[in-house]
Amino acid sequence: MTDPDEVPHDVRASLEQLLAAAESAAADGDDETARAALDTAETVATNKLPPGERRDRVRWGCGAALDALPNGDLAAAYATATADAVDE
Repeated sequence: MTDPDEVPHDVRASLEQLLAAAESAAADGDDETARAALDTAETVATNKLPPGERRDRVRWGCGAALDALPNGDLAAAYATATADAVDE
């Protein structure tokens, strides 16, 4: 039986890849790429994660990182923390 809060492997991989790309782009000052990756990660979280605390935290983290732009270091930190929330 599958844990209802378990993140499917493909969803986890997608979110990890998107958040890593967002972190890297934000740290490099590429706001456009960071924004696109964060928007997509937020959409994936909304549509593919089961309702609950993890989905809420990932969506909040994406929004916080978007709000932090153009402060690349802060946005990158939010993206990293959000990736950690996916793995918890």
